[in-house]
Amino acid sequence: MGDKMDRERYNRLRERTDKISSLMGQYLLKGYRMLGTCCDTCGTVLLKFRDEPDYCVGCNEVDADTTTKPQSASRNAVDHSEQSCQVATNTNGYSIIQEETSRDQAPRVPSSSESVSTAVTNLNDKIVTTSEALRNCFSVEESIRYCELLKSCAEALKALHEVQGK
Repeated sequence: MGDKMDRERYNRLRERTDKISSLMGQYLLKGYRMLGTCCDTCGTVLLKFRDEPDYCVGCNEVDADTTTKPQSASRNAVDHSEQSCQVATNTNGYSIIQEETSRDQAPRVPSSSESVSTAVTNLNDKIVTTSEALRNCFSVEESIRYCELLKSCAEALKALHEVQGK
């Protein structure tokens, strides 16, 4: 049973990361800049558009979507347990779930270089997955969507490499 819950948590985390990466790519295409700072709440790299305040895609869009959806009973049981979950990154840049046994312990906020590295890794994974899906796709409409996603990911990678170079 523990393995199933770990797998479900991993899948939810992976889905969240994929949504954030996709949305960040879309915002970068719209002219937003990726900042060298992270959100204090969720650790996502912050974006900025002209003179507007810093923007966190994770908190404002992805996490906002999950709070409005009804949760299953098993999900509620996990949320109300004594332990809380937080996202951390290992040395390879892949996201992992870390159990926190003490509520008093401050959440670990990844450095901006870790966040950029994680975003690059996630985008590279997305490019590989999308390329494989495109190779096996026979629908013109689906192919167009895959190509647009590849273009967005490539542009986001370019922006991340520029941030790393500064």
